[in-house]
Amino acid sequence: MGKEKNKPEEKDNQDIPAEEIKAEKEAVYPDEIDKLKNQLQEKENEAKEALDRLLRVRADFDNYQKRAKKERNEFEKFASEGLIKELLPVIDNLERAINSANETGEVAPPVKGIKMTIKQFNDTLKNAGLKEIASVGETFDPSKHEAIKLITEHDEKDNTVIEEYEKGYSLHERIIRPSKVGVAKNKDLNISHE
Repeated sequence: MGKEKNKPEEKDNQDIPAEEIKAEKEAVYPDEIDKLKNQLQEKENEAKEALDRLLRVRADFDNYQKRAKKERNEFEKFASEGLIKELLPVIDNLERAINSANETGEVAPPVKGIKMTIKQFNDTLKNAGLKEIASVGETFDPSKHEAIKLITEHDEKDNTVIEEYEKGYSLHERIIRPSKVGVAKNKDLNISHE
């Protein structure tokens, strides 16, 4: 026990006030601390500037998305405007043909006018990229034709389209409506209803 009394007392850092420790460190490394403070301040400024840039870029991107969505909606809304303008004279001609039939009571002139109008209508749609799908006499193709009837009494080769009930159309090579057709099938076709 006597030995413990002879030991010099060690200072415990917990007993020293924080201000004294700070002052002691600053006295030993004043230039180093100032340098580190300056670097820290620079990095804080850089981080703040980067955050500001990020927020501006985010706002610009949000505005771009809103503008692009609005433009897309406008485009979709008015995409068919040109085609509709081209079809309006067709409607006008059909109305004229009907009015002419009502006024004169004659059938031949309005029928002739309607035939001319249908030609004008088809030409307008053809210019817009619409094309009729060839059917009668063609080999049945399920990507272009919809078989709604199998015809067993025929003189054609099997899978040949014999009748067309509704025309099919493609728009710029994309099928938008298949032709509804009757297809030749062999008479001795065995169909089981299991």
